[in-house]
Amino acid sequence: MKSIYASKVIKQAIWRDFTVHFKSSTSKASYQTDIDEAMDYFHKDFLAINGEDAGVYFRWLKERVSRGEILPGTMAKKFRELHSFAAYICENRERYQVDEGYQDGYYPYLKMVAKQEKFVKHIPPSHIDRLLEAAREDLMAYCIIVLMYRAGLASTEIAGLKPEDIGIYGDGIYASVAGRRGLCYIPEDAFQILEKYLAERKDNSYLFYNRRGNPLNTMYISRMMKKYAQEAGIPSYSAQSIRNSCGCTLFAYEASPEQVARQMGTTGIQIKRYQNISYKEALQREAGRLVKLKIEPP
Repeated sequence: MKSIYASKVIKQAIWRDFTVHFKSSTSKASYQTDIDEAMDYFHKDFLAINGEDAGVYFRWLKERVSRGEILPGTMAKKFRELHSFAAYICENRERYQVDEGYQDGYYPYLKMVAKQEKFVKHIPPSHIDRLLEAAREDLMAYCIIVLMYRAGLASTEIAGLKPEDIGIYGDGIYASVAGRRGLCYIPEDAFQILEKYLAERKDNSYLFYNRRGNPLNTMYISRMMKKYAQEAGIPSYSAQSIRNSCGCTLFAYEASPEQVARQMGTTGIQIKRYQNISYKEALQREAGRLVKLKIEPP
């Protein structure tokens, strides 16, 4: 323990016993860094960090994820390690004479960080901005990037979209996506860009198509991404990374795992579709509105 806030019992007894069976020095160093970081953040001994503090720490780490400072997987690792150390203390509280009031405040957040970790490969928002700026003269490319980033659509889903799949309901705009049991909510800012594209495109059975009028494929979208990434001077990100960024952004702004799952099309819950009436399931719509960002038309 290097933190100046660590008590003697943490440094000289609990930490020593906790790490005695560690087979890897790398794992031990990782745990020590993350536990020290938590104590330094709160200016408290580990035993003084309570459940309310754990919630504050969770939100702080999520903000760092949203700014691109750390990856969701890094956040998940930190919480797993803090939980593991806290759980060990709880299991051995009599041995170390730890107060009965001490609890593992990290445990309630494990499911949330596990969900967030699924979207581990994401793109910093600043790189999204540069990518969109590079593609601003190519309305189709701009629209595709926005639909991946704001609506969470995969490249295969985008390639299969047809104009009639986009519908305006009483409470918002949705896309009927092949393979999904429910509709996919299209945020208002994304629809403004899609609407502009719809007004300029030529008649075609598919929403997006190449110069020959044929529907796009994932290879085309991959090459398109690489082209504009090079022009933007950023790493060559995959379409999946942009889609993952949608999930990360939703999590960063307090969307629940259920809301994110619905928006990303990863749920098994079937949602009935009714034409010409309001789409009653507000979960996705509210998730989209939680995100405090807006994409401007090119």
